[in-house]
Amino acid sequence: MRKLIFLDRDGVLNQIVVDPEMGTVDSPIHPEQVRIIEGIPEAVRLLTEQGFHIAVVTNQPAAAKGKTTIKNLEETHQRVVQLAQEKGGIIASSHICFHRAEDGCFCRKPRTQLLSSAYSLVPEVKREEIWMVGDGITDIEAGIAFGCKTAFLGPQKCDACKVFSDRNIQPDFWGRSLLEFTTQLLEKN
Repeated sequence: MRKLIFLDRDGVLNQIVVDPEMGTVDSPIHPEQVRIIEGIPEAVRLLTEQGFHIAVVTNQPAAAKGKTTIKNLEETHQRVVQLAQEKGGIIASSHICFHRAEDGCFCRKPRTQLLSSAYSLVPEVKREEIWMVGDGITDIEAGIAFGCKTAFLGPQKCDACKVFSDRNIQPDFWGRSLLEFTTQLLEKN
């Protein structure tokens, strides 16, 4: 039986870009800005070896905000996928929302159209056996709305704790990295 895992991209596969002048953090918008997180190629390989269809589901609104072009965003995404697959793992599909939150689209997480699109490629998998792994509250909300298990990658002492509590939601797993999550997931299976 095939397995399915949804992965957010920025903060899960690749590092967030810090603008020291503005003091802001954001997604990389050019391929040369991509820095893969330590352990990602190993995690992607392990998940692939265990039969997971790995689907990236990511919000990428920078072009809609006028910061870059769709072409730059697509090339940046290709670079992330290339680096994540360096150890032989396979990211089977990518599902990207290029809209801003205020555009009101149906694909932007926490809505579930990106997840539905990925799920349509392996519909034999039961939703309750799918994992949504992300570093944002919207990732966890999307996973819960879609009916799958959720993994939050981030520090336990953070603003997310209060938001999760206020919204009465809780991820099924809380850890620091995709490799940590993958290791624990495979040990349980």
